[in-house]
Amino acid sequence: MREHNRRSMYSADDSYLKRSYHGLISKSEASVDSDSNWLITLSDVFTLLLVFMVVFLVMTKNSTGSDESGKDIDIKVTADMHNEKTIIESGIRDEIAERVSSLDLGEEVSVLAKGSEVVVIMKEKVSFMPGEADVLVGSQPLLGRIAEIINRHPEFLVEISGHTDNVPIMTPLYPSNWELSVARSANVLKYFINTYFIDPSRLSIKGYADQKPLTSNDTPENRARNRRVEIRFAKADV
Repeated sequence: MREHNRRSMYSADDSYLKRSYHGLISKSEASVDSDSNWLITLSDVFTLLLVFMVVFLVMTKNSTGSDESGKDIDIKVTADMHNEKTIIESGIRDEIAERVSSLDLGEEVSVLAKGSEVVVIMKEKVSFMPGEADVLVGSQPLLGRIAEIINRHPEFLVEISGHTDNVPIMTPLYPSNWELSVARSANVLKYFINTYFIDPSRLSIKGYADQKPLTSNDTPENRARNRRVEIRFAKADV
């Protein structure tokens, strides 16, 4: 009898343990499901944030690209920088300055870099007699060295422009400073073509009379500065 009661007690304990074990398993499964649901929710949140970020970036890019004026400005700046780089890499600026300085012309000739261009400025004193347009013999060595540089750099176009002061002129050949300035630039062009056989398609001339002075025409020294011929090198468009 006592043995029977002991077995019944063990059987009851086994049943209790089994029920407790199954309860723990059920609770663990519920906890796992709950954790999984939380992770899924967090994943959805991150996905939505990523979508919103992509949409924001696309909208920002479109709004920036719609400014056509800003785009044109960027292109223009890039083109100017490219031309400036071409001037520096070709060495034409330093080459002209070196060859001109070797002639020991003092302040009568200057070489300037202006943006994407190089400009040689020759004062009237080294190129023409006052009121005349015939190229002086003394200026021919200078023009010859410039012509050699023009021939060595076919990638550049050359513009020759004549400038005067504001003192009126009236002669049988030159009724005004307009005719004088054009005649001077034309004679420099002819010298380049006839003596150094430079391709005429690379050359152009302009006459500005007194319309583009370097300084005011209020003194004899300033008027002498304004009487000049400019030879401008510019990169040819390709």
